Amino acid sequence: MCMSAQVFSAPKEVVIGSVVPLNGPFATLGKPLAEGASACFDYVNENGGINGYRVRFEVQDDSFDPKMTVSKTQELISTHSPVALLNTAGTLQNAALIQSGVLSRANIPLVGPRDGSSTVRGLQSKNHYFLIAGIAAEADKIVNVSATIGRKRMVAVYSDDGSGREALAQIERAAEKSGATLVARYPVPAGLKDIPDIARKVAADQSLQQVLVYGVTPLVAQFYKEIRTLRPALPVTSFSTTSHAAIVDILGAEGSRGLMLTQVTYPTSSALQIMKDFRAAMDLQQIPEVRINNLHLEGFLAARVVVEALKKIKGVPTPEAMAAALDQLHKTDIGGLNYDFSNGRREGSSFVQIGIIGPQGRLMN
Repeated sequence: MCMSAQVFSAPKEVVIGSVVPLNGPFATLGKPLAEGASACFDYVNENGGINGYRVRFEVQDDSFDPKMTVSKTQELISTHSPVALLNTAGTLQNAALIQSGVLSRANIPLVGPRDGSSTVRGLQSKNHYFLIAGIAAEADKIVNVSATIGRKRMVAVYSDDGSGREALAQIERAAEKSGATLVARYPVPAGLKDIPDIARKVAADQSLQQVLVYGVTPLVAQFYKEIRTLRPALPVTSFSTTSHAAIVDILGAEGSRGLMLTQVTYPTSSALQIMKDFRAAMDLQQIPEVRINNLHLEGFLAARVVVEALKKIKGVPTPEAMAAALDQLHKTDIGGLNYDFSNGRREGSSFVQIGIIGPQGRLMN
């Protein structure tokens, strides 16, 4: 008996790309974003994909160098033809992408860029779809909460780069608006060797009631370690660029206890359906709960918004179709969260809250 060969067609794929720092001190920012997004796409693929397509997630490392951000994004677009990008991190990096024209020439949307600066948002890129509150909202939250409970004499410690100077400007604005006094400003050059000296100066000023720190996670960790030794009762709050899990890795559960961190995504303990999906997706990745932080959630949420847009596309997904689908998201319920990019909107959320690292290194809200 002659039997004809059975032909199996390969599953259709749609490519989503991301260019984030995976090496160097900023890897604590880029890796969890990529892990969260990858978890979402793996979860979607495990459950049948989207409209007959499986998602292939391509990630490139820019080492937090704006020039590499542009070149790696161009390479990713040319080589893999993604229909959307996710989570590019950093003020200079996102500004470089906009000014280079890489995104506009490809007409490709960038969902969930990890930047809160007014600088980038002021460029009004039609390709950028922000999912998080800006750095101005974070500064307002920290300063207002501190001032409300009587901590009005503050000091700013910040990385001496574009992102850090932007954060300082927003802290200064928020302090003036709330009636707080910014007693001193301490820029931290690259290399972090000045941190012990800065910590000694901060600790010596007994009039200080609150410290605001902005920078890469190793900067925040080293400063917090120094200040806890010198003056353990002085409150220290960092911004959402700080990775909770990485802080605990560096300082240990007890060493990181008491550090306050702003969060610009909803708490992972929420009963919302999307948070349940997030937990299920992270379980597939076998990442221990204590290592999961809000940067993982940001990556996951950016991926989920892309998934929601993909569902709306009829026919073959393209960057143009993806942009059109995102623009159709009007107060769309995604597992209990609402995002609205209709009528040219490009900012999806203004949520900010402050958490504190408590016993066993857990972030409490």
